[in-house]
Amino acid sequence: MLFASAATGNSGNGGNFLIPNGTFVVELVIFLVVLGIIAKWILPPLQKVAETRRVRISTALQNAEATRAESQSLLAERDRVLIEARARPVSSSTTPIKALTWHSNTAQRGQEEYERLVGASRDEMQMRAAEPGRSSSGVSTHSWWPRPSAVLGSRVDLTGNRALIDEAIATATATSAGGD
Repeated sequence: MLFASAATGNSGNGGNFLIPNGTFVVELVIFLVVLGIIAKWILPPLQKVAETRRVRISTALQNAEATRAESQSLLAERDRVLIEARARPVSSSTTPIKALTWHSNTAQRGQEEYERLVGASRDEMQMRAAEPGRSSSGVSTHSWWPRPSAVLGSRVDLTGNRALIDEAIATATATSAGGD
């Protein structure tokens, strides 16, 4: 049914569908005009960009190939030098002597520094021992605790002042126990 109506339909040219009507010609002209505009003004800049990119890529590939060849030659040179160095005997006469000389020089400098520091410490201890209020070992005889004779006004005698000493110890013990 559908085909029958299409065959008998009015196409404007007496029923022959092979002959184009005016709409087709107008559409064809518009298509050709748009195709000409694209070919004249749009396509050349795109082709220019594509060509520039192609040239850039080919240059980068050539540079990469040259760099790869250079790196291969450098690797071969490195391998050759390593093989030569491994084949060459190490001079055993100079290396241990240099190491021993360096070690002995370092040990000698260390011993000299040790002796200097010990001497300086002895001198400082002797100077401190010579200061008034210090014992022969350099320890200060002055303390934060006052001397009993300064507090009591007389010399402390263990036998005569035993009760006073016991009382002072008990007071100090009670104070320290109560302070905790």
